[in-house]
Amino acid sequence: MLELEIYIVTILALLFTVAYAVGSRWNYKIQKKIWKTLSKEMKPYSKEVAFKGLGSSGFKIGCKPKTGQLTKLEVSISLLSREIPLYYLFSKCKGKYDNIVVKSNFRTAPNFTLEIIKKGSKLRREISKNPKLKEIQQEKLPENFLVYSSTQSQAIEFLSDMNVVSKIKKFSEHMERLSITDKEPHLLLSCAMEETIISHLLALASLCGKAVEPKSDKKFKAKSKHDK
Repeated sequence: MLELEIYIVTILALLFTVAYAVGSRWNYKIQKKIWKTLSKEMKPYSKEVAFKGLGSSGFKIGCKPKTGQLTKLEVSISLLSREIPLYYLFSKCKGKYDNIVVKSNFRTAPNFTLEIIKKGSKLRREISKNPKLKEIQQEKLPENFLVYSSTQSQAIEFLSDMNVVSKIKKFSEHMERLSITDKEPHLLLSCAMEETIISHLLALASLCGKAVEPKSDKKFKAKSKHDK
């Protein structure tokens, strides 16, 4: 009987080790593919990026653009734990997914707070409890999005920027949250990971930096460009 128990434990340990190795290799393969696309898309923002590996679960990269609307750009990739098959399947059944988060600081700090989330988001309860944020009625974004802001007029002005709105619509199925605040990071953008949306996410970060600028700054820059 004891020999049978040892045999079973040995088999289970072997299966666990193999599953862990296969799952880990799977995640690293996904990371390599994402890194190839991400490093290419980051080049216009900075020639040098800082990299921090997070094992098989993901990685972070960041840079400080010298020009444009952003002074800091950070991208985090978080992958599901494929090393443990049962946990991975359970996570998928619960609606969890690989995640990409973009954080950035703008050259012009926002003077308002804006939260855009999906109706089924777990963040809704937390955001709705914030007395400084009020739900904004809008028709620019898809119906499954909710918008909260500290200042209605500025939220409406932000959403009147069709470049921003059209870019959000391009990956609205993947987007979980877009948060803008006067505290750093000024922008937090969270989405379900999909390689094809990386370029759109980075472009949206810059567009948001431009959209939060005061009207006077936008007019001055437009005039200066015209005079040139």
